[in-house]
Amino acid sequence: MKTLVIGELINNQISSGTLEIISKAKELNLDFKVVTVGSSHASKIGSDEFTNTYLKYNPNKLNLSNCSNEIKNIIDENEIKLVLSNSSYIGRDIIAFLSVDYKTSPVSNVGNFEINDNDLVTFNSINGGEGEYKAKLISDLKLLLIRPKSFDQIELILNDNFETKDISDDDNSLDVFDIHIEEKKGPQLEDSKIVISAGRGMVDASNLSLIEELASKLNAAIGGTRAIVDAGWMPYANQVGQTGKTVKPDVYIACGISGATQHQVGMKDSKFIIAINKDEEAPIFQISDLGIIGDTLNVIPKLNENL
Repeated sequence: MKTLVIGELINNQISSGTLEIISKAKELNLDFKVVTVGSSHASKIGSDEFTNTYLKYNPNKLNLSNCSNEIKNIIDENEIKLVLSNSSYIGRDIIAFLSVDYKTSPVSNVGNFEINDNDLVTFNSINGGEGEYKAKLISDLKLLLIRPKSFDQIELILNDNFETKDISDDDNSLDVFDIHIEEKKGPQLEDSKIVISAGRGMVDASNLSLIEELASKLNAAIGGTRAIVDAGWMPYANQVGQTGKTVKPDVYIACGISGATQHQVGMKDSKFIIAINKDEEAPIFQISDLGIIGDTLNVIPKLNENL
């Protein structure tokens, strides 16, 4: 099945979500091409294993519709039957344009998919991860939006072997007057090998300093539940769960988190889960590899003292 992977450039590099999809395409031995969309200078986003076309748009203009038109040309010229994109803001916008162009509905939030004799079946989580449904796609062009961290990322050797196409502006392009980039410090949730998340069991926002100290010692990223994000203890960018980010670190440490289904959806695929909670009946212990029954405000200082 001829496939097109729509990639995204972040900090001059191919995003981790894009690399995960490429890894899945290679695993399935798909005949695939890559189109990467971005507005900054790109280097080493190509490969000898696949072709990559970089669509570079004007950072002072919003013209993803023009990017979509170029992608449509690539789809038609190469008789593409399957389009895969990370479920990011850019990915969702481009897939939306393509769905209108081809009069077909995309499948969003895909956790996995399989192809047998040109039949494509997608797998999606429902009811906060408690269930799963399958969908068989019969459209001529199949559009999938992949949930981040759904696939393992393999090592890829990237180089300068890619083509760049500048996307021109037109009357449909919108002026961008200001871009707010949220300041990020330390390891990021999406890529860190260790994630430490806090919940209501931390009692007060001031106690998050204990989490920060532990994260600093372990070189870990910091996350949180929706409850403490809604309470204003930390920004939405740090939220882990169904309505936040999905993480898949080597080690996930849940501090004072009961483990509601909505939170588990965002972290249950972590390789090793450590839970600290004074409630021995907390659902988080059902999926943890190591459980510590105790008050986080007593346990975490002891960890900090001994690291």
